[in-house]
Amino acid sequence: MGLNRSEQPTTDPKKHFESFLLADPSDERIVNSKLLHGGSFALSDDQHFALKEAISERFSIAPHQDIFLVGSARLGFSIAPHKRYRRFGDASDIDVAIVSHDLYERVWHEAHVYADSGADWPRRTRFEQYISWGWIRPDMLPRSPSFQFSEDWRQFFRKLQQSRKFGPYKIAGALYHDMRFLTQYQQRAVQSCREAMEDL
Repeated sequence: MGLNRSEQPTTDPKKHFESFLLADPSDERIVNSKLLHGGSFALSDDQHFALKEAISERFSIAPHQDIFLVGSARLGFSIAPHKRYRRFGDASDIDVAIVSHDLYERVWHEAHVYADSGADWPRRTRFEQYISWGWIRPDMLPRSPSFQFSEDWRQFFRKLQQSRKFGPYKIAGALYHDMRFLTQYQQRAVQSCREAMEDL
């Protein structure tokens, strides 16, 4: 289960998370029990539900099966290698993982058509790299009037932030092809934490 603010560890978050790793050798169980399911640090249960509901309505996605709060907004601290154990704070983002084969395929094909037309964009190489990992970072998509999805996506998440229903935080979404890719991405972060423990 995730943490809420009343459960935020008073100890070092590094020690707090490493205690989970020592207690359970399964990366998959750690991902499912701590990183993807349960409550969150940044949002109350009502806010968490309302955020999922808003995204669900906009993209016609099942709110409790295909939308996941991830990162430091869930745990209260990050486990990403470049900012490992940094606490969630006022400058942090609320990161949301959206799992939708259909939406992923639609955006992927639109990007292909855009590229096949001869158009290019600065982040195309990075976009294609993430595609190979089974997820789409919309900030890597073309920013062009002829690629409307990018602007629609940004406007939607910007309005969520501007509503202040979820605090003052920026809300960012990423799109995954299926649960396997999302779980594998989270497992890599857990494994990286384990390796960092072994190096000490």
